[in-house]
Amino acid sequence: MKKTNHTYQKDVSWLESTANLPTKNFMLDTHDRQIFLIRVQNFLNLLGNPEKKLKFIHLAGTAGKGSTVTVLQNLMVDADLTVGSYTSPFATTTIEKLRINDKLISPKILHQIIEDKIKPGLDKYILKYKTETPSYFEIFLCIGFLYFVQEKCDWVILEAGLGGTHDATNVIKNPVVIAITNIGLDHMELLGNTKTKIAADKAGIIKKDSYFLTSEQSPQIKNLLLNIANKRKAKIVELKDLSSEYKSGLYFQTKQQQNNLNLALNILNTLKIKPQQTQKVINNFRMTCRQEIMQVNPLVVLDGAHNNDKLGNLVDFIKTLKYKKLHLILGLAADKNYQTALKQILPLTHKLYLTRFLIIHRKTADLRQLAADCKKVKNITTQIFHDPEQALAAALKNAHKNDLIIIAGSFFLAGELRKHWISEQYIIENLRTK
Repeated sequence: MKKTNHTYQKDVSWLESTANLPTKNFMLDTHDRQIFLIRVQNFLNLLGNPEKKLKFIHLAGTAGKGSTVTVLQNLMVDADLTVGSYTSPFATTTIEKLRINDKLISPKILHQIIEDKIKPGLDKYILKYKTETPSYFEIFLCIGFLYFVQEKCDWVILEAGLGGTHDATNVIKNPVVIAITNIGLDHMELLGNTKTKIAADKAGIIKKDSYFLTSEQSPQIKNLLLNIANKRKAKIVELKDLSSEYKSGLYFQTKQQQNNLNLALNILNTLKIKPQQTQKVINNFRMTCRQEIMQVNPLVVLDGAHNNDKLGNLVDFIKTLKYKKLHLILGLAADKNYQTALKQILPLTHKLYLTRFLIIHRKTADLRQLAADCKKVKNITTQIFHDPEQALAAALKNAHKNDLIIIAGSFFLAGELRKHWISEQYIIENLRTK
C-alpha cells in the first residue's frame, strides 16, 4: 500500500502541476472563452473520442448539482445500472472526482490512464495542434471519459464545473438528458451580474433532441430557460411532483433538497428507469460535505455552503435540528459577497470561530474584515484562527453535548476538517468517502 500511495501522490502532483502550463485560465480570462472547448475537443480527438461512446446526463446550476447527481446515481445503481459520475471539486483527495456506482476510481487505474493515455496524448498535442494545451480540469475530465469507457458504464452523469456555455463538460454533443437546477448569484465576474445572465450562460448546455428538465423556482428564470430549450428544439419535460410520494429522510428535509430529489426522480421517470428500493436509497442518502453529520454529542455538521443561496439552504437545515447552542466555524473565500449569508446564519449563532482554508490557489477572506462585518450583524463571542484545526479544537472544547457545531463557508474548509473524522488514507484504501 505504501508504494501505491507514493505512486498516487506522484500522479496527483503531476496532474496539479499542469496548472503551470502556458494556457489561458478559465477563472481569470474573460475574453475568447471558446478556446476552452476547442482545446479539450482537440485533446479528446487525440485520445480517440471516448466521449462519443458514452450516454450522458448533463447537469448545470448554481445550487443543488452535487446532491442531484449523487442521489440520481444512487437510484440508478439501485436499478442495476453501471453509472459513472464526474463531479467537482473534491473534498479530501483527488480520486473523489470520479466514481462508478459506490466506488471511486482506484489509484492503480488512475495511474494506468495517466501513463498510457494522458502523458503521451499531451506530448502529441504539442506537435499536432497550434492551440494551447488543456487545463487541469479539462485533463481530468478526459481521464473520466477514458475511465467510464474502460469500465463499460451504462450511463455517465456529468456535473458542469462552472457555468455551462464554455465549461469543459459542454464538449459532449448528444446528451440524452440535460437538467438545470436552481440559479443563484455566484461567479458573477465570469457569468454575469444578474440571474438572467447567469441562467443564459448555464443554458449553453441545452442541445437539440435532448430531454430538458429544470427545477428552477423563479418563474422569470424558468421561462427564460424553457424559451432557450424551445428555440434549440430540446424535448422539454415539465416536472411532476414525484418526491411527495416518499418520506424525506434525514437529508431531504429542506425545500431546496426536496426540489433536488424531485428533479432526480423526474429524470428517472423520463428515462423509464425504475429503482428497486427508492425509499431505502432516500433514507440512506448521505452527501460528503453537504449537511454531513460527522458525530453526535456534540452534533457536528460539515457543509461546503459558500454563497448566499447555499448558506440560506444550510440555515433551513439547521432549523430542522434540535440543539442548545450553535458554534459556527466559518471560513470564506475572498471573492464571495457574504453579507446576506451573515445576516441569515449569525442570528442563530452563539459562538463564532473565524478561520481560513489552506489551499494556495484561492484567496481567503480577510479575517479582520470578516470579524468586523460579523460584529455589525451580531455582537457575539468571536475567536480568530489561522489554523482551521485549531478552530475545530476550540469549538469541540467549548461545546457541550447538546450543542451544535457547524463548519461552513467553503467546500475546501469542510474538506480539510473532514479529515478529523475520515482520513485521506481511509478514502484511498477503501475507494469510498464514508
